[in-house]
Amino acid sequence: MRRFLLLICALLCLTACDRDERLAKDRQMLLVYFAGNNSLSYEAVSDYNSIRNGWLPTTRGSEKVMLVYHHFMDEAPALVRLSWDRKGNLVEDIIREYPFDTNSADAQTLATVLADAEAAWPSAHHGISLWSHGSGFLPPGYYLHPQERAREGRLSEEADPYAHMVKSGDDTLKSFGEDNGAEMDLLDLRKTLSRFHYDFIIFDCCLMGNVELAYEMRNVCDYIVFSPTEILADGFPYETIIQTIFNQPTEAAMRSVAQSYMAHYRSFSDDYCSATVSVVNTLGLTSLAEACRTVFHNHRDQILMLDRSKVQPYFRYNKHWYYDIDDFVQQVATDSEYQAFNRALNAAVIFRDATDYFLDLKISHYSGLSIYIPRPEYTVLNNYYKTLAWNQATGLVQ
Repeated sequence: MRRFLLLICALLCLTACDRDERLAKDRQMLLVYFAGNNSLSYEAVSDYNSIRNGWLPTTRGSEKVMLVYHHFMDEAPALVRLSWDRKGNLVEDIIREYPFDTNSADAQTLATVLADAEAAWPSAHHGISLWSHGSGFLPPGYYLHPQERAREGRLSEEADPYAHMVKSGDDTLKSFGEDNGAEMDLLDLRKTLSRFHYDFIIFDCCLMGNVELAYEMRNVCDYIVFSPTEILADGFPYETIIQTIFNQPTEAAMRSVAQSYMAHYRSFSDDYCSATVSVVNTLGLTSLAEACRTVFHNHRDQILMLDRSKVQPYFRYNKHWYYDIDDFVQQVATDSEYQAFNRALNAAVIFRDATDYFLDLKISHYSGLSIYIPRPEYTVLNNYYKTLAWNQATGLVQ
């Protein structure tokens, strides 16, 4: 009898495990990561409430899982599952609470949250929205305090804190998130996200629509949605896009998300009718890099002498590190080089849209991706740029 009971228990366990594996194979998880312990905390709370008030998967269902990591000012962060019960009431299940002094702009925190989410809800299909401040590919603090101290046109290793990176591969530089002054390194972000392969990544933060960032993420995800300009504090319209994400094929969903984003901002008054967005298919980025490498190699002198004031900018306040990639390449390439580049660009950027202005910035040429145009006097930034996969593939900065 005892052996029989043990056999029954073993069979039940095997059946349960097999069921869990089947569910995990079909499961779709969306994680929104609010690194909002900063000056955007109020807006982060607002967007979190938009998720809570919009469409959600059902509690009893296990194939679609909506998770949110939220960290707001003066609150301890938590990872929660949001769902609807049978009556359509909101259910918030706390998966884990984290210490009050957690730094949400630290790569280890993101890694812990990803591990906790997967332990609670193993999934075959992952999507993530990263919400916070952002400055694209730039080094730590560089956006607010660019440290360029040129001496006779060059910097020594002592004067240039990033000169050693070209040799050592140091990855202590920052680009995403902000928490008490700390930011997350683009290379750390890529390494941390590489734990899984994502169907898509949405960057709900400013100035992340760089070709440099997209290329760094090319093996991490299939699609990227982001903005080459800043993003107004409203962020993405989560109350309308969550259902789209869960109920459409990935490429169609990402196009719809971008369209909803633009519709949201086009509904604003003229003063705030400001937005740019693009969707990148990462499969196209290798060909784009190859086309750019040819142009950069053949026109190095032209690039260095280019009048950048005639290239479409995506920045304000003289933060001149973000220019339209198509406008840039078109001004230096031959006709045949540009045609090859343009084919590659259109294969990579599968959706793009922009309002006529972003606040006071006129958008007259819009390709959906920004790029850094090198300046010889930017020794610090150039040394950092050499560590990026995009530069290693294209040779833009020598």
